[in-house]
This record gives sequence, structure tokens and C-alpha cells, in this order.
Amino acid sequence: MGFLFGYLLIPVVFLKSNFIKENLDLDFVLLFLFSIFYALFYSFSADPAEGKQFILIYSLSPPTFYLIGKYLVRTKPPTNTIFYILFFITAIFSISAVISVFLNFQEGGFAQLDRSIPMFWDGSPVSATIMGGFLTFNMCIPALLISTQGKKGIVFNVGTLILFILSLICVLRLGSRTQLGIFLITTVFAILYMLPRQSIKKNVWLFGLLAVVIVFLIRNVSFDLNADWLTTFAGRLSRGTGELASGGGRTERWIKSLEYMVSYPLGWEQKEFGYSHNLWLDVLRVSGIIPFIILIVYSIRSFIQIKRTVLINKESTYLNTQIIIYAIAMFLLFMMEPIFEGLFSLFVVFCIYKGIINKHYSSISQC
Repeated sequence: MGFLFGYLLIPVVFLKSNFIKENLDLDFVLLFLFSIFYALFYSFSADPAEGKQFILIYSLSPPTFYLIGKYLVRTKPPTNTIFYILFFITAIFSISAVISVFLNFQEGGFAQLDRSIPMFWDGSPVSATIMGGFLTFNMCIPALLISTQGKKGIVFNVGTLILFILSLICVLRLGSRTQLGIFLITTVFAILYMLPRQSIKKNVWLFGLLAVVIVFLIRNVSFDLNADWLTTFAGRLSRGTGELASGGGRTERWIKSLEYMVSYPLGWEQKEFGYSHNLWLDVLRVSGIIPFIILIVYSIRSFIQIKRTVLINKESTYLNTQIIIYAIAMFLLFMMEPIFEGLFSLFVVFCIYKGIINKHYSSISQC
């Protein structure tokens, strides 16, 4: 039933003939072809009792939500509005996970070994990997605040800071190294991106604030693996640098997937060695080389389109930073997780994001 709203959006978009005529492009065609091919191959391997609905979801959602992204900015809103649209889409995306994990944290604190968390509305257990994926964009909030430099007002700044703190507590409860990595990488990128784009006075203020935060953490937070807040990390971190360097064994699966691509170009069973833990390679495993190639082409086009959108309006620093850090966060997760079989909704958000930035680019380029 949770997908019902998505089904209803399909006729809302496709019945608007004038909008469709203006906004069909190569990206839509690639997403449409990829989705149909993937759904067809998935239909052969799907469990009839559980997988039938996903045949429809996989075949319709990506191209539909790409157009929905374009529809959201069809009136050529200012960059400030686009910033808020992107932010609130990602914030809403995270709400169910934030509520569920924080309720679990309130009940048992950090000192819980079970990393699966029940969803708050029905109690169904969700793995830490999937639950953490919903928090991906919230880990980018410090980078957003660094780029906006307080220009969004006290309500926005305080609200986003509270959301980040709650999300960080959730990430620590889940023991998600991936989400902490996204937080650190996007924050460092935002600092480096902003340094040449703002005055020396603002840079001094930024580094002063960072120094205060770091000193406060060193003085008040214990980083001993026996500390309660590191309970879910302790066992994972104690496995050594080899396990960490291999991405939890992911690099071995990536290599094996590339070998299987030659031996099994139409895909292979999951029982061979489990998930590949990579968006593109797991698509290859499920549906073979044709959807894999289409998705690779679409991804390369996405890199190019993100770059051109940022370069066409260099003055809009905070929107450009948001576009880049969201892209970094999503592609980092795409590199590390199956996505389609675990967190398909994140790929749907990516399609909305692409629709928004492509429409934004076309609107500016036509001016």
C-alpha cells in the first residue's frame, strides 16, 4: 500500500500532454529502456508471492519520477526555491528512518548489539544498511550549512541542525561507517569548495568555529571502543584495517562480478556469492549486460550534466554546493550497496534530482 501514492503520480504526469512534449529527452528514453529491460529480467527471477508488484515499480518509477522532478521546477523558480525543493524532498525521505531509529535509541540507548531496527508504523525489522541509507542526505547537512553561511535564516539553520543531530545519533546507533564516511567527505568537500569563494574574514570565522567544535568533542567525548556510543561500531572496527580497506569484503565481490560478466552475460543467481554491493554490478547480476550498459551510459551522462549545471551559474554558490554534495553522497552509496534490491527509493530520489537539475539547466541556458 505504501507504493499507492507513486502509482497515482503516473497518470498525473503522463496526462499532461504539453508538458510531456516539452520534456521528453534522451535521459527519459535511457531510463525508460533501462527500467523495462530490468523489470523483464527481474520478472523471471521474482518470487511470485512477493515480487510481482516490483515488476511494475521497476518498469515505471524511474522515468516517471524523472519527469516529476522536471514538473516541480516547470515554472522556472529562482535558485533559492530550487534549493528548498531539493532539501525538503531529502528531509521527507529520511523522516521514517529518523523516527524509527530514534525511538529504538530511546528504548535501549547505544548499547544494543542488534543492528536491525523495526519501522515505527508496523514493527517490521529493517537492516541497518537500508535504514542508514534513508539518512544519507541528512549527513550532508553540515556541508549545506557551511555553504549557506547562515543566509537561510535562524529557523532553517536551527531546524536543519536539530535534524542532523538526530540523524547522527541514529547513524551511531546503527553503526553505519558508510554514513559517517559520507558526512566526513561532504563536509571536507564543502570546506574546500567554499575557501576560494568567500572572503578571508569568513574563512577565519569558519576555521574558528570548526576548531571550537573539535576541541569540544575531544574534551567531552570518549573515543574508547568500550564507550557505550561506540557499541555497534566496536566489533566492526576491531576486525582490522584489512577488512576496512576491502570495504567489508566488497572489493572481492566487485572483482568476482566483473569475472562473471564474461561468463554469465545474462546475469547470475544471487546464491553464487550474494550481493555485489554496487548499484551497477547488482543490476548486471539481476538483468545482464544490456541494462548494465544502459545504466552506465546514463550514469556518465549524469556526471556531465551535474558538472554543466554547476558551471552555468557559478554565482549560485549554495545551490551548486548542494547539487555537488548530494551527487557525491548518492554515488558513494551507489558504489557500496545493491540499491535496487535494498533501497530502490534512493534511486527514485536520484531520478527526481536529475529531473530538477536538467530542467534548471535548460531554463538558464534558454535565457
